[in-house]
Amino acid sequence: MAKITQLYQTPEATEEMKDYKTKLFRHKAGIGIKGFICAAVVLALIFGMWSFSRYKTYTTYELLSSNQRTDTLNTQYAEYNGKLLKYSRDGISCVNLKNEALWSQTYNMQMPILDICQNSVVVADMQGNEVYVFNEEGLRTQITTLLPIQQVSVSSQGVTALLLSDNNASWIHLYDSEGTELTGARCRLSETGQPLAIGISSDGAKLAVSYLQIQGGASASCMVFYNFGPVGGNFVDKIVASKVYEGQIIPRIKYMDDNICIAASDQGLIYYEGKEIPEETAVAQEQGQIRSVFFGSGYAGTVVEGAGKDSAKYEVHLYDASGDLILSQETNLPYGRVKMSGSDLILFNENECEIYNRQGVLRYTGSFDGTIADIYKGSGLRKYILVFSDRTDEIKLK
Repeated sequence: MAKITQLYQTPEATEEMKDYKTKLFRHKAGIGIKGFICAAVVLALIFGMWSFSRYKTYTTYELLSSNQRTDTLNTQYAEYNGKLLKYSRDGISCVNLKNEALWSQTYNMQMPILDICQNSVVVADMQGNEVYVFNEEGLRTQITTLLPIQQVSVSSQGVTALLLSDNNASWIHLYDSEGTELTGARCRLSETGQPLAIGISSDGAKLAVSYLQIQGGASASCMVFYNFGPVGGNFVDKIVASKVYEGQIIPRIKYMDDNICIAASDQGLIYYEGKEIPEETAVAQEQGQIRSVFFGSGYAGTVVEGAGKDSAKYEVHLYDASGDLILSQETNLPYGRVKMSGSDLILFNENECEIYNRQGVLRYTGSFDGTIADIYKGSGLRKYILVFSDRTDEIKLK
């Protein structure tokens, strides 16, 4: 066996060396503690500033930019993927913050009605016969009907559902993104009742229809769901589900996505969910008179009159996509419109406004110089776009 020769032997630690190591350890530990404390202080300051900004109520603002406009008196506005839609009896245009037209289309309508689903936009002449379908690039197709239009609903792909009627009957027609008719059905009043509202899913595969019925001298609503995919082919008239609601009227239907549908009745919101066959999953019953119903990205809400616990005139209820109440906010603002823009709840009239976040924090309350046509969340912290009758302003709360 080879002999192992020890080349080096660690000397025993002296008292001076032990003292040096102790001081070195304490020095490094002190630096680490100081660094940790500094980082903690910085994070606490950032969190404090963020919390202060998040929960602060603003009453003033800074004007960042202003662009003049010359719109007609009957022009209406709608928020569209960070841009603005302007539509009237004479035409529709999509403009950016600087009021520069990205696309436009002229027409002649007596009563234009609008629906938006993601990138698709449809405008139709209520009681008329003209329909225009757009995407972010501009006009996609034009549809002309033989019967007067009552309601319209569009999917994200541009599939368009039309509710038509004359003196004798009502019809539901479905068109693809190129304007080709996919299907049409006559609504027999003796069997289903009078159709009041329609809503198509974002994938264009399902259609919900609300029918007004009279049963024993009392009104009722029947929700009917059609499936135009392979599953619907196994059912008579492609009707995969239906339910009658006695004593209720359902004048509005909105699909939140491919699978979640909300029916707004005069008593509350009814939620349905199902990839192929929708089923009722939740009911948000309201106790007072519903004054307004609004929808946002993943949200639905109501404004109930006389429901305030502290003698407030209105109470705003905000629900998530599952029908759970996430906000109940009282207000006395004599509002004209209520909407969701991003995650903000906005109520406004001609010159006053209240803006809340989802936690119910009042972000802004105050008035503006001019007649407000629309308000929506801007790009950036505390930034908003104000649409007036003669200009568009970008502001920042301060």
